[in-house]
Amino acid sequence: MGTVIKSQGTELFWASGASAATRVVCATSISGLGGAKDQVETSCLDNTEDKTFIGGLGNPGQVTVGFNVHKGEISHEDILALKAAGTVVSWGIYSSDAVTPPTVTGSVMQPVVGRVSAIFQGYVADINIDIQGNDIWKGTITIQRSGPVTFDLLIPAS
Repeated sequence: MGTVIKSQGTELFWASGASAATRVVCATSISGLGGAKDQVETSCLDNTEDKTFIGGLGNPGQVTVGFNVHKGEISHEDILALKAAGTVVSWGIYSSDAVTPPTVTGSVMQPVVGRVSAIFQGYVADINIDIQGNDIWKGTITIQRSGPVTFDLLIPAS
């Protein structure tokens, strides 16, 4: 039987160059790696009870990333620039099972031996900053996925 994946130590990176990765500093949550498939109707005129369907293309959803805003943090400035550019880049979410940093090959994030990962393509669709009394500045990055998520849940046993 497998073991659970702890969220503590999880890191989010994007391919900031052909062979460079940048970490999103102080991410606090990541959600939205799903996306339902379209339904393609296959009903015939002689169906008398219910319609019939097959699965169609998937609809990549939006990935939402909460983060604590840090003044002077270059990666936060870079995320703002990604939104302005609208460029689709490769993103990778990596577990805390190891500390080996991810690599980028041809502008695509790569799985890391010993770390569970989820890799996808997407562009920064929105950045929202929330400021409330007696609190810190908190942000939300919305990444519109383009294409599937590739999960690597199998890591070698220690």
